[in-house]
Amino acid sequence: MEMGWSGTWGPLLGFTSFFLAVHVAAILRVEPIYARAFKLSRGCAALILTLLGICALLGGWDHWPEAFLYRHEDGDWMRTGLLAVFGHLLADFAWMAVGKWKYGISPRKDLIIHHGLGVIGFGAALVLGIGYAFGLLTMITEVLPLTTGVNAWGKRIAVTRVVVVADRARLHVLAWLRLPLWISLLVLVTKTLIEGTEEGMFLAYLVAGFGLISLIALDIYWVQKCRAHVDFY
Repeated sequence: MEMGWSGTWGPLLGFTSFFLAVHVAAILRVEPIYARAFKLSRGCAALILTLLGICALLGGWDHWPEAFLYRHEDGDWMRTGLLAVFGHLLADFAWMAVGKWKYGISPRKDLIIHHGLGVIGFGAALVLGIGYAFGLLTMITEVLPLTTGVNAWGKRIAVTRVVVVADRARLHVLAWLRLPLWISLLVLVTKTLIEGTEEGMFLAYLVAGFGLISLIALDIYWVQKCRAHVDFY
């Protein structure tokens, strides 16, 4: 696949700079408290990523029996979408480093693991030309940090009701959207591995399977964390 300046590095730098600018704008223009500003800026980014996920779901629907894992042709728009997601991850890492250096706030370990899985998986997809749709489809679940952003905004304007609704919404997104999606994809990936993959696709399915297991474990951890503070019903 094309890995030159115009096809990869230029767009990646542009997307990373854009999402980093969103982080900076949030803390300079909206919320001076780093932790809340980070939630707000991630919420804004999540809206864009969720839309990309919905577009990938529609664009790759014919490949759902393959868990959306298939080879992509040169020029597929989904590659640009995946570069945008990759830029978002890099911008988050950079902003977490700023938070540690400038504000003395240590980044969340679970978020580092989550983003690290994304960097590895999406990076492999970009290099191999496989799984753009699979990677983008997972962005539908970015509605989760969107609820976190609403939570931060509720605290910013000091409206308790907004905070409570956002917390409950976060728990429902985890329980009824993210976990079912990961489990469904894992079932499809496992089924394909058992029945046999196309030539050269075995490793991609194996990596996807381990990645999905890791995401399921993370989301179970997050559900337990949420339930410690919010009544599910």
